[in-house]
Amino acid sequence: MKHKVLFLLILALYSIKISSQSNSDEFKKTVKINGRIQYDYEFLKRDKTDKWFNGNEFRRVYLSTSGSLSSYFKYKVELGYAHGLPIFKDLYIKYENKQIGNFYMGSKPEPTGLDMMTSSKYIPFFERAMLTTMQNDRNGSGLHYDNFHLLNGRLFLQLALTNNGKAGEGFKDANLELGENFSARIGVLPLLNKDKNALWHIGVNFANRPYKDLKFRPENHMGEKYHYVFPDAKNRQTIGFELAGVYSSFSVQSEYKTLTVTNDISKNYNVSSFYVMGSYFLTGEHRPYKHGAFTRVKPNVDVEHGGWGAFELLVRFSKMHFSNDVIIANPDNPAEVNNLTFGFNWYLTSHIKLMYNYTLTDDKNQILGNLQGNLIRVQLDF
Repeated sequence: MKHKVLFLLILALYSIKISSQSNSDEFKKTVKINGRIQYDYEFLKRDKTDKWFNGNEFRRVYLSTSGSLSSYFKYKVELGYAHGLPIFKDLYIKYENKQIGNFYMGSKPEPTGLDMMTSSKYIPFFERAMLTTMQNDRNGSGLHYDNFHLLNGRLFLQLALTNNGKAGEGFKDANLELGENFSARIGVLPLLNKDKNALWHIGVNFANRPYKDLKFRPENHMGEKYHYVFPDAKNRQTIGFELAGVYSSFSVQSEYKTLTVTNDISKNYNVSSFYVMGSYFLTGEHRPYKHGAFTRVKPNVDVEHGGWGAFELLVRFSKMHFSNDVIIANPDNPAEVNNLTFGFNWYLTSHIKLMYNYTLTDDKNQILGNLQGNLIRVQLDF
């Protein structure tokens, strides 16, 4: 890991030297204030019971400031408020150079897939797919690098070397000798036609991490968690494959990921997961894409200008599958979890939307039956 850190630092210093020799333009410092609010209601029930879980929460409340200190140096400071307590989200110093790429020191999303790299402001469903839970958290603190200008914007590369600190504790990690997280992602756009709002995205991602238990919910945020342990495990690796396509108002997106957890006796525990989703805009809009992720939907005519905004229909199927060795170690947990979600989004403006998801989770629970959920969200960002 020391060699990787040294290499990234040398490359960053070399790029700064190049840019300082060529940048003579005057520059004015900038400051932007941004934020988002997501307020949710969740109604969850098992088929074979009469008991409902009815709850609501502020799913996300973020406040951030960002800007530029020069033509090459930028920053972002973003805090999230979970359970009423502030936690670090995007918090970094950025060196930007279109010739050789961008370098970051601090916390930002780790490059582990298309769904994970798309901001929570722009994901079309309430929650990301189950496979995204194979990593510690969305953000990691350390060294990051990306370059989205290869082959005239048709090829991109992302790298990250991060610690194992927790966002709610300032990402402090006093035991770096126990191992860090290395992640890499590469993607290509074989089709990119902005005039017709058409594209194809193909990507591959990899991550190597120290051991941690696997905990996840089936694409809701207030239901019960599954908790899997891997006895005597020391290391875990993920490999993921990404595919997405957009043609006018219709889009598809899919990912497949495997998790391999190893222990001292060379025993491997395996988990695999995938999802496939489709989106269609009844009002003619499309899902915008930039820098390896989907971005903000803009209604053709929003409610502020006499229109109805944008209406989007969604469907997604997700599966998480566990090998026999995992189930032997976790006999009370399901060997497979399937999740089907239908969704509807109403974009009143490009910054305000209402969301509804109906979820149906099949975890082979013969006693309680399938889990169904009705989820409602009001979201705005500025």
